[in-house]
Order: sequence, then structure tokens, then C-alpha cells
Amino acid sequence: MKDDKIIDVSSGVNPLGPSGRVKSDIRKAIKKINSGSFVKTEGLERFFESRFRLLPENMLFANSLKELIYHIPHVLNPGRVLVVGPALDMYQDAALSAGSEVLHMNAPEEEDFSFDMSRLQKNIENVDLVFLANPNRITGRMISWEAIREAISVLPAARPHFVIDESMIEFADSDVYHDDMITNGGLTLLRTTAFFYGMPGLELAYAVSSSEVIDSYKKRKRWEINLLSVEAARTAYKDLTYKKASMQYLHREKNMIVRMLRKIKWLKACDTDTNIILVKIDKDAAEVTQKLRRAGFAIKDCSDISGLDRSFFRISVMKHEKNLKFIAALNSLYQNI
Repeated sequence: MKDDKIIDVSSGVNPLGPSGRVKSDIRKAIKKINSGSFVKTEGLERFFESRFRLLPENMLFANSLKELIYHIPHVLNPGRVLVVGPALDMYQDAALSAGSEVLHMNAPEEEDFSFDMSRLQKNIENVDLVFLANPNRITGRMISWEAIREAISVLPAARPHFVIDESMIEFADSDVYHDDMITNGGLTLLRTTAFFYGMPGLELAYAVSSSEVIDSYKKRKRWEINLLSVEAARTAYKDLTYKKASMQYLHREKNMIVRMLRKIKWLKACDTDTNIILVKIDKDAAEVTQKLRRAGFAIKDCSDISGLDRSFFRISVMKHEKNLKFIAALNSLYQNI
């Protein structure tokens, strides 16, 4: 099958795509792109202040989450970085690019990939920075803010700086910011419009932290913001109807997918709090990948993910007809099982 016909099963992007209001406002904003005017974020900052109670001095905007993830270790210059996993290699690569030593601490499979924050107390010595995705971008599991707050509060005074990637947070139906955690200077939160709002090609990402930390990030930044990304983000965050419709759709489809996956005897669908579902197979991963590709679906095993192996792959909620077609393809692979 031709590559342009292959369906990416693990994109993690909201299958509903950007809202109609976003598309409409982008068309209007296109008229401004030749004006030569400097892209200003004041309107977006005012919206964040009213919607999330975030002050401009507590925010740094960027054109992508990856841009921020690489920027932070180059600014904070940590000697040792701990990556809580299973995790994308992006965090490790960013730390290595800044000359840091990288350690890994993975949520165990026997605990359903639910990470126990108390483990940090015993493994945090001489660590300067911690990368933690919440929800986890591989397993979809969420750590409660109560558990995060409790774990950080009992760490030594010279505790590391925590960088928490919340790029999938909306899928867990949560978008609250915790003022007490942000203002103490020991935490940076990262969010993006790429996934839940269906705009990976027009992404706006941002970091939230204390004014002192954000100021240090701003002094070293070397980018300007895309005008269309700003307009799209401002509209997306205002469109509460889209958010509600997305949550209803994603919840319904995810439950259906998990229920149907658990009827297939040669695989296990792990628990999840988001639109991402980690699956473990009792078959040859290369063979499954090849057969699914012939059926029109692209999957990738987790052999390059610390804490996992090639028997795992992850899928995400797609449009209804694609979800059904994918489940049917899985069922047809080993019909004698």
C-alpha cells in the first residue's frame, strides 16, 4: 500500500481536527501575514490571565513543545537529569545536547505502569532536573497533582527542578494550574495546542513557571512566534463547545476500543487515562507490524523506549470508522487463536 494511504495509528492527535471556529479565524488571520508587523502575544496573554489566572511574567510561548524541551536544559545547565518513564527519547536527547548525564526511572509493568512518586525520594540524590510527562505520553497514565505535590514537598531543600510535560493533559479532562506549585520556582509546566486541539502543523507551545525561571528562559530564547499559531490558539482555548464535544467523543471511542481489544486473546490493552492505549502482544512484533501495514495501518513497536520492548506498541483514538477498521484488521491477523 502507498505511504500516503497508510493510517498512523499512534499519532495521539485529536481525530476531530481543529474546530470550525479555528479554521474560520485562521482564514481571517491570513490577511495579516504580509503586513510585516511584529507578532504580539499581548492578546493571548490577557486571555490566559482571564481563563487560567496566569500572569504574562509566568509564561513563555514557543512554536513547538520540542523547542521548549531542548531550550530548558540549555538554560538551566543541569549536571544530571532524571527522565521518568516509559518516555519518549526526546527528553534524553535534549538533556544530552546540553551536556547532561541522563538517568532513567520507569513505571513498572507489574504495577500497570502507574508511577509511584514516592520512589523519587530514594533516587533523587545529585539530580538537578527531572523530566516527567503527565499524563505519560507512552502509557496514557496520569499522576494526581496531590501525589506530585506531596512527593515534591518532602524532598530536600536542594531538590531538582521539575519539568512536567502536560501536552496530553486535556485528554485527561484537566486543565487546572496550581499556583502554589508554579510560583515556588522549582517547577516548569509545558503545554501545547498540537494534540487535543488537533493542530500539530500550527502548534503553539508554552512554558509556565515562576517569573524568575521564565525570565531566565526568555533571556536565551532565539525565536519569534508564528502569527497564525497565536490566532489559532486563542480561538481554540475559547471554544468550549469543541472541548466538550471532543471529550464526549474520545471517551466513548476509547471505551469501545479498549473493550474490543480485550476480546483479542493474543494482546493485552493496558489501563489508560487519555486517548493513548498501550498494547502488549504475544506475537512477533515485526510480523504484526508488517501484516497491519499491508492492511493499511502504521504501528511502531516500543523497542526504543526505555522500560519497554518490542512486544509493546501504542495506539490512539481515531475516527470511528478507522477505529472499527483497525480492530477488524487485528482480529483477522490470527483468526485461529
